Amino acid sequence: MYRIIVLLIISLGLIACKSNDRVVSAWEINDVYRSTIISSNPSNGAKIYQGPPINTMDDANTFEMFSLRGEKSTQGAKSYELLVHLTYFAPWRYYESANLLNKPASTFKVVSREAGICDAQGCVFKELMSIQVTDTFLREQMDKGFQVTISSKTGVSSNLFVPAQYLKGYLQAVDGPKN
Repeated sequence: MYRIIVLLIISLGLIACKSNDRVVSAWEINDVYRSTIISSNPSNGAKIYQGPPINTMDDANTFEMFSLRGEKSTQGAKSYELLVHLTYFAPWRYYESANLLNKPASTFKVVSREAGICDAQGCVFKELMSIQVTDTFLREQMDKGFQVTISSKTGVSSNLFVPAQYLKGYLQAVDGPKN
C-alpha cells in the first residue's frame, strides 16, 4: 500500500512538471513584479532588471530555465534579452537557432556550454543562450505572451512560453511605480 501511494505521488509530481503551463493566475503579476531584482551596473550607472526564472521540463527530459534580463541606461534607453538555460542528459545537442513567434530570431547567441557530472545514465550537459528582444516587442506581446522554439543540431527542440502575466509584472518593475 505504501509503495502505491509513493508511486502515485511521484507520478502526479512528474505529470505536473511535464509542460509549461500557459495559464498563469493574475496574482502572479505581482509575484513577478516583486521577484524582479533591480541592481546597478557599476561600469556605466545603468539599472539592471533580472526577472525571476520560469522552470519547466519538456518531453525530451530537458530542464528548461528562462528569464528576462533588461538594462536601462542613464539616458532611459532600454535593452532586453531572454536568457535560456537548458540542462539535459545524453550527448551534446549543440543548440544553434531560435524562432520567436515562428520567425527566426536573428539575435540568438550561445553564451556558454558545459558538461557536468557523469554517471551510469550518462553526463549532464548545460547550454546557456541569449535572444535579444526589444521593448516594443515585449509590450506588443504583453496581452498574450509569446513562444520561443530553441533548435539544436541533433534535431531536438525546446518550446518555451513566456506568459502575459510574466511580461506584465516584469515590465511594471522596469517602468517603476506610477505617481
